[in-house]
Amino acid sequence: MNSTLRTLIAVAAASLPLCVIADSASINYRHQFTESDSIHADRVKLSYRMDNGLGFEGELKYRTAGDREDVAYDNIVNNGHELTTSYNYKLSAQSTLTPAFQIDSSKDSTSYKLGLKYSYKINDAFYVAARYRHDAKKLDRDLINEDVPDRGKDNQNTNRVEGWLGYTPQSKWAYEYQYIYFKTDYIRYDNKKSDYEQNLIVKYKLTKQWAPFMEVGDIKVNSTSDDRQARWRLGVQYNFM
Repeated sequence: MNSTLRTLIAVAAASLPLCVIADSASINYRHQFTESDSIHADRVKLSYRMDNGLGFEGELKYRTAGDREDVAYDNIVNNGHELTTSYNYKLSAQSTLTPAFQIDSSKDSTSYKLGLKYSYKINDAFYVAARYRHDAKKLDRDLINEDVPDRGKDNQNTNRVEGWLGYTPQSKWAYEYQYIYFKTDYIRYDNKKSDYEQNLIVKYKLTKQWAPFMEVGDIKVNSTSDDRQARWRLGVQYNFM
């Protein structure tokens, strides 16, 4: 049994006792494909939130690599892992404030992400949310080269502002639009230190436990041109509670 599979089993086993006192718990699998890059990637996320509002998430990420990166589930390599701790503070029956801290690690760097999200339920069908997050990426010290301009080979910082608009009609379907603006201290998109993304998510509640979903995103191709590409995501979530 490989080490990654052992890690996933250990995390799942450790989570089972906590599900007893959790308000919600789930496992989420998602496959991703970027149109211009033709790169496939996968993610498995375990999450639970306790009755007191404290929540935890763990993600294992993979991608295809080498000359087979355009083929799904072939030549799969580790693409890092992410751990998140958050807390839902109910301001009222309609609004929630959620501070969160994330650690996202790969073989070359670790990013520390500190954010604050505000969610407001307009009515039974519509909700809105906004979040500010600061991402501090710390590169492996052996890879830092301060002679490369615009922090291309150095620690990097990103200020990220997001907004959501959600629609959940009285049916099995749910829809969500997300807009993200990035302000950075390195060249990120079109030779500039700023960028944006858009996402449209469609979810379907198949049963009380199973919920497949699809997402299409508008993202950059690289840091030096203004080319954009579609990012397709397909996945399914299983809710334990």
